[in-house]
Amino acid sequence: MSLLARARSTMAKMSPDPLARPVLVVEDDAGVRAYLVAVLEHQGFRVIAAENGEQALRILEREPAQLCVLDIGLPGMDGYAIAEQLAEDVAVIMVTGDPIRAMGHERYQVLHKPLVPEALEAAVANAVGIAPAYS
Repeated sequence: MSLLARARSTMAKMSPDPLARPVLVVEDDAGVRAYLVAVLEHQGFRVIAAENGEQALRILEREPAQLCVLDIGLPGMDGYAIAEQLAEDVAVIMVTGDPIRAMGHERYQVLHKPLVPEALEAAVANAVGIAPAYS
């Protein structure tokens, strides 16, 4: 069963269409952003991408996300600043190439670059409350 099918089955009682809200990826590195989008779309999620915090907040004004995957080290508004502005029902996963920047922020799931597809899938599954596909 695909990750999308499991999510729909597991979360059906919570919402008529639990995956109607997209996943927002905010990453300034175009290659990493494309990788994140590809992995998430492959898992059946509808994904919107932004390259900075200001763009992300504009997107969220018109289309609320169920999950935000945020680069901690964005220029300008970093991932933590974006996360503080999100609605309470939006799950957050942080990604970073600098483990030091993740210290002291245990509130968020953190993935370290280089990213591994299975780790991303497991983090997303945990964030949206479903079992990962490989389990």
